[in-house]
Amino acid sequence: MNRTPAIVLILVFSLLLNTSCYRIMRSRIDTAGMSRMRVGAPGLSNEEYSRRLAADGWPVYWLNTAAEANYLDDDEKNLILAHNLVRHNPQKFAELYVTEYISCFRGNEFHYPGLRQILLTQEGKKPAVELFYQLLRTESLGLLYPAPGLHQSARLYMDYLIENDARGHDGLGGIGKRVSQFGYWKIKIGENITYGNFSAHDALLFLLIDDHVRDRSHRKVILLPEFRYVGAARGRHPSFPSGSSYVINYADFFTEHQ
Repeated sequence: MNRTPAIVLILVFSLLLNTSCYRIMRSRIDTAGMSRMRVGAPGLSNEEYSRRLAADGWPVYWLNTAAEANYLDDDEKNLILAHNLVRHNPQKFAELYVTEYISCFRGNEFHYPGLRQILLTQEGKKPAVELFYQLLRTESLGLLYPAPGLHQSARLYMDYLIENDARGHDGLGGIGKRVSQFGYWKIKIGENITYGNFSAHDALLFLLIDDHVRDRSHRKVILLPEFRYVGAARGRHPSFPSGSSYVINYADFFTEHQ
């Protein structure tokens, strides 16, 4: 039977306006158990990020699948590792890190933990609370493994977005054409783009929270069970100069062109 490949397109703005985070607690969300390790602090090397995660009880030796991918920088490695945290143990991720972000909301403002930055959100803490409860119900998913070709496709597009001060997924012929330049994929591929984040961990949290995205499509892609391979590329977008932007490509099956 012929199967038409499905392309999942995702885009997220980490609305890098001056923001802050508001503190609204549901009775069942206990922020006393949130992480105190500041794993989302900016500028962490992959080694330091891993050390802080290990102190929170994560099996980093297993989850850090990009540790030896020398073509990635530390933030790109950290972003892949952050994906594997939430996929490996969604409940633990919710209790340690989503609660931390929930505690930072004040109205529609998000105040970054330990930093002076403030993010103005559309929905306030509502999607973060929603994410918390969703992750409590989510089963463990397979890990993501780095693929050089997916990194190359993400790097190609990150460079294009920077050079043209562009946004969106349609440039250079779309994700299908871009990924196919570097390898062969079968059923599903996906793409997330996030702008102006102060750390890789922060980038993942805001993709998961998915403020002002009605169907939470970025969250769905991160938690899609079929995906097994990932590539991430970091850059400094001219419209979001105060933080790092990322293009992330995903695939359920991917082999490099020889």
